Order: sequence, then structure tokens, then C-alpha cells
Amino acid sequence: MKESRHRLQSLRTSSTDNNPNGPYRYTSYEMDDPEDQYSTDGLKFGSGEARLLSETTSKGTQVHPQVKVITKKKKQPNHYDGYLKLCLCGLSIMGLAYAIHFIDPISVIKNIMLSMSEGSYLFKMWKSPPIKLYIKVYIFNITNANEFLDGRDSKIKLQEIGPYTYSETIINEDIEWNENSTISFTPRRKVVFEPELSAGDPYKDVITVTNVPLLGIASALHNSSIGINLALSTIISYLDARPLLNRTVDAFLWGYDDPLVKLASNVLPTWINFERFGLLDRMMDEGENRITMLLENTNTSSQYSIENYNGSPGLSQWGYDAGSNVTRTCDRVTGSVEGILFPRNLQPSQSFTVYRKAFCRSLPIVFDRQEKTKAGYPAYVYTFPKDILDPENPNNKCYCDRFGRCLPPGLSDLSPCYYNIPVAISLPHFIYANKSLGSRVEGLNPNPEKHGTVFAVQPEIGVPLFVRTRVQLNIVVKKTKFIPRVKNFDNMVIPIFWLQVELVSLPDSVLNLLSLLLIYGPVIQTSSIVLLFILGLGLVFTANIRYAWRSGLFAQRRQQAALISYRQKNKANVRIVWKSSTYAQILPKPVPTHIVESGR
Repeated sequence: MKESRHRLQSLRTSSTDNNPNGPYRYTSYEMDDPEDQYSTDGLKFGSGEARLLSETTSKGTQVHPQVKVITKKKKQPNHYDGYLKLCLCGLSIMGLAYAIHFIDPISVIKNIMLSMSEGSYLFKMWKSPPIKLYIKVYIFNITNANEFLDGRDSKIKLQEIGPYTYSETIINEDIEWNENSTISFTPRRKVVFEPELSAGDPYKDVITVTNVPLLGIASALHNSSIGINLALSTIISYLDARPLLNRTVDAFLWGYDDPLVKLASNVLPTWINFERFGLLDRMMDEGENRITMLLENTNTSSQYSIENYNGSPGLSQWGYDAGSNVTRTCDRVTGSVEGILFPRNLQPSQSFTVYRKAFCRSLPIVFDRQEKTKAGYPAYVYTFPKDILDPENPNNKCYCDRFGRCLPPGLSDLSPCYYNIPVAISLPHFIYANKSLGSRVEGLNPNPEKHGTVFAVQPEIGVPLFVRTRVQLNIVVKKTKFIPRVKNFDNMVIPIFWLQVELVSLPDSVLNLLSLLLIYGPVIQTSSIVLLFILGLGLVFTANIRYAWRSGLFAQRRQQAALISYRQKNKANVRIVWKSSTYAQILPKPVPTHIVESGR
């Protein structure tokens, strides 16, 4: 800051001025900083500090408060340049804050990292998901086999055992990018037993279960001729096939030698193309499947949905015919998702269907509630609707036979996908089902909390955070003819096991990304915008205040306020006159007059 030199000098008056006190002695002072306040016996009216002048005469020392302050300033600095620079700096910072708000860097990062293109982060995660799905199997062990077979008990008593847990990993191979914004691929699944997460050893634990091939074939032929049923009864007796078996858990799930299955595979290889029978082995044997998935569409709810499965948008098992004009949703897979990726920016009004070949159909999930996970991520929670397996639901018309006969409410037929063996899925322990389904069995305890399905999906990203899909496999035995060994099982629905396909948590790399995009990133971005705007606004405000101060806009009021304060303090009868930047303080005689001048 350039300094202004301020000279304080006393005024001399002569005897010709009619001043009875005689001549005065001159005294002068140099004042340093123009920003300080001058004072004369408490009078503050400018810069620096001035003392009372004294005069030595023959009458003694007299103090005279008659003072004149003359401010002599050098060439004033150009305050406008500094003001302009500070103002431009503040406006630039405010512009940066607006640019961050307008561009929204968090959204830009989302779009880059979550775009499905070759080599992108999302593509790598989808191609080889760094997650494990856990398949937990709860088996219904029959505890009264002999009593039921000999007729002493009319109901089968069930004991739920498990879980026996298997991890499933998926790799998508043979990837082909199509010109119509779709991608084709072949999923490969690998299942490994997880002993630490299991309740027992599947290789040692022995259970009593239904002979699914025997009961299934007998039930499948219930409408056949008498000759066919008699021939089947003879074969069953010859092979000594029994309706209830003792098997290890591993054999029951993944395969055991069954004489009836082996015979059927030799006689009817086009129908039964395997010699060992295991329920999970059949359900998980998806073979070579080619899936085409939609990547982009004007309808964002279709993003990452299945376009066609093995070249077809529908399932022939449920009557889909490409040449038919009939449009039904129940025989279609188009629009379903696999459950690994969901569209981004979900809305509560959206619902989905999830397709997995093992379930032989698409299963609808609907929005249930909105909540936050333990890690703080917002999530939409989806679940199965209560009428998911109700034949009265128009979306389930496909799952009735060609004569319009449907399974009881709570069951969905799987037989077209499993060699016409009458198996059906339900919800575990028949929750939301017709009570008659469990009338011939004991040991079921339906609990919606324990047996319901939950899909927790992050709505902005479209990534499942937590999944528990629960379904039960049952065998539906029809009224058989001329087969005494299975007569006690006529018109029964027997639970076999229920599955929980579970995604417990995401890997750390995905969780870190979610934390950045959903929690920390938005907070940092919003805080930066607010702080930058406040800083820029503060600089603009400061620039205006400094410009007004240095250009002297406040000088007159400061000096006027100082003189008023002095007058009130000393209770003097004074009159203040403002004349061209000069304060004239006129006091009544004989008190000497104070004259204050401030040049600018």
C-alpha cells in the first residue's frame, strides 16, 4: 500500500488578529499511516495521532487546542485494478461451482464405469462376476417310512434337515457383439460344495426320500391304457423298485444308479438320456444355452433383459409358437432378466421377471419397500407376489394342460422341462398356497419371513445388493392304476426339498465403487460446490468493500462521526459545517477554534 504523508502543523496568529494571548510557537509533526486516527485531546478525526500544542510566554505555559490538520497525499493508487482482479477471481470460482453442478462429475463417472462396452468396468464384472451365489438345500427327510407304507400312518411325517450349501460361479463365454445393440453369450456354471456353510456331511448323511423316478413314471402314465400300466407294474416288481429310498444326501442330489432309470434310458433314449438320477444334477444340467441380451433401448426398463434364449423369444414347453398370433407373457422369456444385472435408475412402479432354466419359467418380482442396507446403500426390495403360483392369475394360463386342467393354487408345473415327470415348484412350506396341499404331510411350518423371497437392488446402479430366492420342489402323484406299490401315494403332493439361492454380499472392489458413487462422492461434490460458491461470493463482496473504502466513500462519514462524538463527550456548544471535504468546528470565544481540514 502506498503511503500518504500527513503533516500536522500548528497555526500562528499575530497580535493583529485580535488574539489577546499573543504569538504562538510553531510545532509540526509527521504522521505515518493515513489509516490511523488523529486525535487532539480525545478528538479523533483522521489518521495517526496528534498532541495538543503548547506555547511558552511571559504569562507561563498555555495549551492551545487550535490545530489544523492538512493531509497532503501523493498520487493515489489505482484501486480499480485491484478491485477488478479480485472480483474476476471471485466470479471465476463461482463459475467453477456452477460448472461442477451442471456437469455432475459423479454422473459422468457412473456413465463411464457402468456402460456395457468391451473392456469397460461393468463388462469385466459381468463377464466373470467376482461373486458367489450360494445354493442352500433343505431336504425333507421321511421319518415314518415303514408306518406309512404298511398303512399304519395316513400321513407322511417330514423332518427338514440342512442346509447343504454349494457355491455357484458363472463365466460368460463366446461373447458376440451384435449391431442391434445386443450381446450374445453362453453362460458356464460351476458348483462346489461348501462344508463350512453346511449343517452336515452330504457324503455320510443318509436320508429317507421318495423314489422320484418310480413315482414320477407311474404318475405320468396314470391316463395310459391298462396294458401299459400292467407292464409297468411288472417291471417295477421285477426290478424290486421301492417308492421310498435310503440314500446319502450327495447321491440323492447329484446322482445314483437307479435300475428303472437305466432301463428307461436303454429302451427310450430319446426320452431319458441319462443313466444316473440326481435331482440337482438334472436341475443344474442346463447344457449349452445361447442367450442374447439387450444392451440399450429407448425403453430403459428393458436394459439388460433377455432378447431371446437359444434363438427363441419364448418357451416351446409352454406352447410358444413363433407363427401364432396369440400373445401371452407366460410362455415368453423376452424381457426377463437373469438376476445379475438390472436396469439403472429404477422406479418403484417397475416390476420384473427373472428367468432361470432350472425353474422352467419366468418368475415375477414386484416392488415391496425401500430401505437402506447395513452399509448405508439405498435399495429397492422386490419379492414374489402372493399370487405368483395362482392358476387364476391370467399370467399363469400357460402352465395348465391343454385341457385347461391346472394344479392347485400354490403349485407350478415343471413336467414339460423334466421328461414329463410330474414335479412342480411351490414356495417353501407351501406359504400362500392352498391349505389342502399339506393335508397329507406333517412337519411343515410356513413362515413368510423365513421362506419368502427377497431381491434388494440398488436403484441408481441396477446391481443386486442382496438376494434370497426360495423355491420348493415337489412331486405330484396322480391316481395310479394297477400299481400296488405306489397306491398309498395316490393324489399326494410330497415336498422333496427347498432351495435358497443367495447372494450374501458383493466383493470389496464393487462395494468401494458403490461407496464412492453413492455415499462419499455426492457428499464431496455437494460440499465442494457450496464451499466454492461461498468463497467466490466472499471475494466479490470483499472486492466491493475494499474499493468503496479506499476510494474515500466512507471517509466523510468517519470524520463526521468522530467530531460528533467529540462534541458529545465535551458537551461543547459547537456547530459543524461541511464544506468541500472540510470540517469547520466553530466554538464560542474565548475558547480557541479547532479547524480540521482533510484533503483528498
